Amino acid sequence: MQWSDFDFWKFLAGLGIFMFGMFLLEEAIKQLSGRAFKTFIRKSTKGKIRSIFTGFFSTAILQSSSAVSLMTLTFVGAGMISMYNGIGVIMGANLGTTATSWLVATVGFKINIEGLFLPLLAIGGLGLMFMHNSSKYAGISKIFVGLGFLFMGLDYMKMSVEGLTDSFEISSITHYGLWFYVVVAIILTSVMQSSSATIAIILTALNSGILNFDEGAAMIIGSNIGTTTTVMLGAIGGIQLKKQVAFSHLIFNLFTGIVALLALPILIKIVYLIFEPGTSEVLAVTLFHTIFNLLGILLFFPFIGVLVRWLQKIFPEASHKTTKFINTISPDLPEAAEVAVRNETIHAFQKTLRLIYLLLGFDKKEVNGNGSIRNGFFSSHKKENFVSVFEDVKKLNKEILVFSAQIPVDQLESSQKERSSNIKYIVMVLSQVSKTLTGIIQEVEEVENSSNKKVQEIVNHLKSQMKNNITIILEMLEKEESPETIEIYIDKVNSDYKDMVDRISRAIEKKMIEEKHISTLFMVNGLLSQSIRHLLRAVEKFH
Repeated sequence: MQWSDFDFWKFLAGLGIFMFGMFLLEEAIKQLSGRAFKTFIRKSTKGKIRSIFTGFFSTAILQSSSAVSLMTLTFVGAGMISMYNGIGVIMGANLGTTATSWLVATVGFKINIEGLFLPLLAIGGLGLMFMHNSSKYAGISKIFVGLGFLFMGLDYMKMSVEGLTDSFEISSITHYGLWFYVVVAIILTSVMQSSSATIAIILTALNSGILNFDEGAAMIIGSNIGTTTTVMLGAIGGIQLKKQVAFSHLIFNLFTGIVALLALPILIKIVYLIFEPGTSEVLAVTLFHTIFNLLGILLFFPFIGVLVRWLQKIFPEASHKTTKFINTISPDLPEAAEVAVRNETIHAFQKTLRLIYLLLGFDKKEVNGNGSIRNGFFSSHKKENFVSVFEDVKKLNKEILVFSAQIPVDQLESSQKERSSNIKYIVMVLSQVSKTLTGIIQEVEEVENSSNKKVQEIVNHLKSQMKNNITIILEMLEKEESPETIEIYIDKVNSDYKDMVDRISRAIEKKMIEEKHISTLFMVNGLLSQSIRHLLRAVEKFH
């Protein structure tokens, strides 16, 4: 083998041009799709099967499983996608990477590449020059340029190894075994942060005869595993939920790779049923890439639930942090940031309701709780008290407002802009209510500790009303209620307030309560009722 026959700089230039082409394609499609594409991912992940298809089509369009996986990681962290469905998207993204293989295999090595990339670069380059003022046409032109560079880079890589092919003896490295090729592909993909670039190198080597089918298949497996490094890096320093998704990606790709290696003899026979051995190694390996990814999804799909539960034990969600959703989301991703702020505000809402819960000394069993939002209300610290929760609410409200101010709202849809504006109103309500509750601690303690039976009766009735109100508001946070329904509840709160005033007044007339408790009872009743009304108005702004 004469390494002097290998044009290193031409190969490196080809690789760089190929990766730049992939980058331009990704940027162009993001530019053309923008918010619509992200909205599509968010809305089309309602279920594991739909999530897999979403991951597949998104990656096939964007030509980047890393971009889709990182976007998924962001949306999961923001609470836009559940972890179950996030894993589904990533599984589909793995299958979507095979679209690049088919593009390169069916076009890149079957036609005169120079005759293809020159027109693409010409059309795209001129389009960018003369239509750069139009975002739409500039994006389309960028796609042409991206495809042109992609095929140009592939042509350079092909030419760089043509001299090496004649003098290269594959038998010189076969003793390393298939694991060697797997590891090489993992390292290549990890360094370049692009499985598509690694696949292009593998297919180029296959087309030139440097690799045979088995070795090419082993490297394809390695590239699949190597692509997880991007997502793992994206989860560093992130919330536990993002780490759970990142590790699920690693586990799934490792599982798929191991299954593919163990089943390699069987998979080879399946591939050779379609392609004769030695006739089209490039297409054969591309088919293998598709088959083993599909096989991995079919085998892994039934165990998503088991994996989620295991990862939740390994990476339990930290409960000591004030924020749960906005701490690792960038405000530069407006759609994800807007949803994260909404979820964080619900979190603050839960804590504000817990202030009433703690103020009135409810037992945990006294408030009904079903559903994720109400479950979140109950997942409290064992050592929490009114003061600690109040401090959390203050910090949360402040951080929500600061984070919201950094979101580029001009990039949001009109409905999202309105929700973002409403969040500020809701946070101000939560701040007002929490301060109001703090101001009546002593008054509540006074009437609760009274030995007067009538006072105790009135306080217990008031607590019963508040218990029902907390449950109702939690239900409203869980599901959207119409403004008419909320008005009915507000009328009910007003009616309860008047009923309580009548109870206190009758007790005063009958001289059943001491004078020192009269103003206190009226104040506690008035301020608690007022707080509930404000909270109901705030709930209305969520929808």
